[in-house]
This record gives sequence, C-alpha cells and structure tokens, in this order.
Amino acid sequence: MWRARVVHRQLRGSVAKDNETYIVKQKDTDAIVRLQDPTAMQEFLEQPLTIIAEVLTGWLASGPTVWAGAGLRIAHAAFKARVFQQFSKELKELRQKGEICGDFAEKKNGYESWVELLTILDEEVPNEDRLDALKAMFFGVNRTNISDGERILNYQLFQIAKSLHSGELLLLKTSYQRFLSGHLSQGISKNLIDWCREVAQLQGHYLTALMEKNERALVDQGLLSPRSGNPGAPVINDFQGRMTDLGIKFCENLESYKIETAPKK
Repeated sequence: MWRARVVHRQLRGSVAKDNETYIVKQKDTDAIVRLQDPTAMQEFLEQPLTIIAEVLTGWLASGPTVWAGAGLRIAHAAFKARVFQQFSKELKELRQKGEICGDFAEKKNGYESWVELLTILDEEVPNEDRLDALKAMFFGVNRTNISDGERILNYQLFQIAKSLHSGELLLLKTSYQRFLSGHLSQGISKNLIDWCREVAQLQGHYLTALMEKNERALVDQGLLSPRSGNPGAPVINDFQGRMTDLGIKFCENLESYKIETAPKK
C-alpha cells in the first residue's frame, strides 16, 4: 500500500531552495524487503539517504527480527549504489577531459588499482575522507603523461591509503596545512606532547592522546617524520610540519583530485 509523507529537508545547492517541501511516495517496506516488487526496490533506493535511513530504522524497530539482515543489506545497497555512481561519473569525466588515460587498464598498475578500488567499494563502507583518499591515489596511478616509475609510486600510495582511517587522514591534512603555512621552515624541536597539543587545537579539540595514536600510524607509513630522543620523553623535529616527501606527495594527490573533480561553477 502506498503511503504519502511530506518531508521537510534543508536542501543545499543552486537547484533547490532552503526549506523546500516535497512529497515522497513510499511502498510497503515489507514488500520491498521481501523483494517481491523490483520496481518498488529501485524507486526506494533512489530516494535520499535520509529517507532510506528513516524508513529502514522504523521498519527494523517494528518488523520481524528474522528480516533484520535483509534491512541492513538494503541500507548497504543504497550506500554502495551512490558510491559506485559517483566513482563512475568522476572516472568518465576525467577520461573525457584527458586527465585519465583512455586505456588506463593497460598501463602499469592500472587494472590492479581499478579492481582493488572496486573491491573496497563493494565489500566495505568507506567514509568520505577515506574514499576520497582512495580515489585520489587511484587517479594518481592512472594519470596521463606520467612515467611507469610515477605509476608505481602512486600505486604504493594507494596501498597506504587502504590502511588509513579518517582520523589519521585528518591529522595528515592538518600537518600538510602547517607545512604550507611556511612558519615552520626553519624547524623547531619540541616535546611530542606539545606537538600533539598544538595539532589537536588546530582540529578544534584537545585530545592529545588521540593525536599521538594517529601520529604513530602516520610515522609507521612514512608520511610523517619519526620521533627521536629518549623513548620515555620523545622529541620531534617540526621541520616542514613533520611532512616527509612521501607525505607531501600523498597530500598533493589529494589536492589534485579535489581540484579536478570539483563541480563547475
């Protein structure tokens, strides 16, 4: 049975106005979950994620527990569909602009990076920061007019991106912004806790323990310079915001991806 609901959402962008009101028709979620109506499923998955989350949350709370897994699979399918569509759109546009090789799958590490990225998109639920990092390194591997050596380097960065989570990526971006600011060009030796306190403040919180945890992972990946001195009271050299050449290249790939995929004004 169809149910009509009025949904109020704050819509962003030039297409819609703030506080725009629209009607969303929604079929019986039992029928959707049982997959007895493929058309209803397709229409349902095309709704905004907020609507899908609201409907499935209500259904999971009141529906049979034996179908809970089906509801979760639908939620995952809705997310994956949008991720795949966005990646396909970006890849098509970059190929049309000549930024990505038309025969990228034939290039060094091209096909491997494509398969690995699609596998992650299919099997995981990467958040926006990690997804952007993965796509940025994929595009780095498959750019036009670069050498096989550069493709191999970017493929290694792709492997590093696979191991990072959003907190570590945020700390790397914070360190990169400190590097770009230039005020640390001469280098400053400081206690690790002082450094963690400074970057935590730049991120809007004071969780130094979290910064130390994320910093350790970035050092292990060679993206930030290592600690030195007494293990009990480690000291770091804040030269270039602690960015290594590998870390700088990683962030340059992120910036390039952001510029190339930004919506046209």
